[in-house]
Amino acid sequence: MRSFIKRMTPEGLKKIYRNLRGKLLGLAFGLFGHLPIKKDRVVCENVWGYGDNPKSIALALGKLDRGLDIIFIAGGKIPRKPVNGIKLVKAGTLRAVYCLATARVWVDCNHKPYYVRKRDGQFYMQTWHGSLPLKRIEGDAQGLSKEYLAEASYDTNLADVFLSNSEFCSDVYRHAFGYKGRIAVTGSPRLDNMLKGSVSRREKIRSRLGIDKKKGIVLYAPTFRGDGEDAGPLKSFDAKEVCRALKERFGTDYVVLVRLHPLAVSHGCSASLSGGPVKDVSSYPNIYELLEAADVLITDYSNTMFEFSYTGKPVYLFAPDSDRYRDERGMYFVYDRLPFPIAKNSADLCKQIRTCDIANYSARAEAFYRNLGVREDGRASARAARIILHELNGKKG
Repeated sequence: MRSFIKRMTPEGLKKIYRNLRGKLLGLAFGLFGHLPIKKDRVVCENVWGYGDNPKSIALALGKLDRGLDIIFIAGGKIPRKPVNGIKLVKAGTLRAVYCLATARVWVDCNHKPYYVRKRDGQFYMQTWHGSLPLKRIEGDAQGLSKEYLAEASYDTNLADVFLSNSEFCSDVYRHAFGYKGRIAVTGSPRLDNMLKGSVSRREKIRSRLGIDKKKGIVLYAPTFRGDGEDAGPLKSFDAKEVCRALKERFGTDYVVLVRLHPLAVSHGCSASLSGGPVKDVSSYPNIYELLEAADVLITDYSNTMFEFSYTGKPVYLFAPDSDRYRDERGMYFVYDRLPFPIAKNSADLCKQIRTCDIANYSARAEAFYRNLGVREDGRASARAARIILHELNGKKG
C-alpha cells in the first residue's frame, strides 16, 4: 500500500515533502550536534536495508572488538532487537539523526543527504555500492540531474576514505566522484562470504529458499531500465528452455530464481515468467546470499556479473536491448568484449549455455581482472574493520 501511494503521489508534492522533512531533520541534527561524540560509537548505514558492504563491516568490527557500540541505520523493515550485537535503527528518524550526530565513525554505501553535518572528530568511510562498475556512474554518467550530482559532491567532500576493489575502481572514484582523498584497496566486504564458499552457509540459504539439495540454482537478475521497459527482457526469457539447456550442459535439474532490481519492483514490475521451475526472489533481503547459493548467473548489465564470476562459476549475459542500453547509459567497457557469453534472444542464450567452454571463459575472466588490478580474496571486511579500529585506537590497528 505504501509503495502504491508513493507511485500515485504527484512529483511536486513529493519534492515539497522531501524539502520539509530535510529541513526538520537538519534542525534536529544541529541540536544533537551539541552533544558529546561517543568515542566507541560506529554507525553503519544502508538506505536499502540491513545489508551490503556496511553490514559486512559491522559484523567484522563486532568480532574484532566486542566493546564497540555498533549501530546500523537501515531503510525498509528492520528487526526490533539487536542482531549479532548490532543495534538496528530506522533510516530517516530522529533516533537515526541522533546516532549519526554522536558517532565517532560513519560507514555508508550511499550518499549522505544535506541535513547530515559532519563534526570535527568524526571519521567517514564511504564503501559505495557498485564494486567494479560496467555502467558509467556519477559525474561520468549521462542524464543525471544537477540535484543528484550536487548531493553526490556533498557526500564525496565529507568522506575520509573510500574503499575500492581495484586500480580501475580507484581511478573511477577520482574522475567520476571528483574524490581527492585516501583510497584503500581492500576488496568488497559484501563479497567475502561468497568468495569463501562455505558449504554450510550455502545449504542454509537453500533451505530458507525451499530448494532441494539435488537441484542446481540459476539466478536471473536483470537490471533496472525504467520508463516501463523493465518487463521487456522477462517477456523474452524462456525459463523452461534455459533449464533444459543447463541440464544438457551440466547434468542437473535447475530452478530459476528471478531477482528484479529494487527500483523495478518499486515501479510496479513483477517477475512473472512462464514455463519451467521458477521462483520470484525479488523480495529476498540480500542478493549476495542468492549469489552465494547460485550455481549459474544470468544478467544483462548488472555489476553482479563481475562479482559472481570471481568464484569461477559461469555467467551468461542475456541482453536483447544491448545496443540501445549502451547508447543511453554509457559503459566503461566495450560490452561485446566482456569475458562472458552474450545472447540477444532466448534461443541464442540456450546455445551459449550448451557450447560455452568453461575453461576458456575462466581464463579470459582472470586475464580481464588481472589487467584491471582487481583485489578480491574474501578478506575485505577485516581490512576495512582494521582501518576503523586504527582510527578509533591506533594500538588496535
